Amino acid sequence: MSKKKRKHSSAATIVEPVEYDYHLPVMLNECLDNLVLSNKATIIDGTLGGGGHAEGILSRLDSGGNLVAFDKDSGAIAHSKRKFSTITDNQSAPKITFYNECFSSICNKAEYDGKIDGVLLDLGVSSMQLDSDSVGLSYRFNARLDMRFGNEGIPAYDIINKADVAEIKRILRDYGEEPKAGLIARRIDERRRAIPLETTFDLKELIEELVSPTLRFKTLSRVFQAFRIAVNLELEVLEKALHCYIKMLAPQGRIVVMSYHSLEDRIVKNIFREYDKHNNDKPLLKIITSKPIIASDDEIAKNPRARSAKLRIAEKL
Repeated sequence: MSKKKRKHSSAATIVEPVEYDYHLPVMLNECLDNLVLSNKATIIDGTLGGGGHAEGILSRLDSGGNLVAFDKDSGAIAHSKRKFSTITDNQSAPKITFYNECFSSICNKAEYDGKIDGVLLDLGVSSMQLDSDSVGLSYRFNARLDMRFGNEGIPAYDIINKADVAEIKRILRDYGEEPKAGLIARRIDERRRAIPLETTFDLKELIEELVSPTLRFKTLSRVFQAFRIAVNLELEVLEKALHCYIKMLAPQGRIVVMSYHSLEDRIVKNIFREYDKHNNDKPLLKIITSKPIIASDDEIAKNPRARSAKLRIAEKL
């Protein structure tokens, strides 16, 4: 591809932030039935997003109940503050506390130690972030290659244009399970020597040049997933947070985690097993789901993003 064409691609209209207007929560009833066991419980929604699960949680809480919500995306926090404003202004309703922080920051909040009755972590990227993308999470929109959920960390742009080929290959292989990791890493290096990859469409066009049309969707999904995970340290954050939440749960408290790819699900499964009564001399957990719960065919038909979701649940002893 010529530099002229590349310049035109990079100069294409970039998606600007837009107002969030919807969220379709995955396996809502399955989450709520296993999470909110008392109408006066203290529940953590670690991945607030559009507030879909949070709305369901609040519907099952009364006065004396507490919802503590985390999200690194300030837009998601602002959206839910408006959405639940009538509840926050009602003294007889459940209390809501918002944190514009990563869900792993619970590790630094000793005031919740032993007082958490339920934790929900929906690890999927919010449909709002994908459908209204402004930070480069989706290859369907042309945006700067940022991919950060918040303002911290190294943006994808810097990793893609500055990391050595071996590191890019590792990211694609380990976080995307991409079969063509080496080929893609070398092509990225070749391209950035001529001109940096600046936008999602720059990266998308590079991938489309390398793979056949029948493989493009899966390859693009794996590549964008890999860089997003690397940028946000998602697996490291998840592992750290799970250890904290498990230790901070009150007795009989539930931890409910919904993952969307094998890397996350493997971490959840292994950490649950680490603390389970069958694998530990001093167990902290009882695993509720011997196998993950998956969405029904009806739900998948209405919400295709539910197709890859796996729900695992454990209870504090």
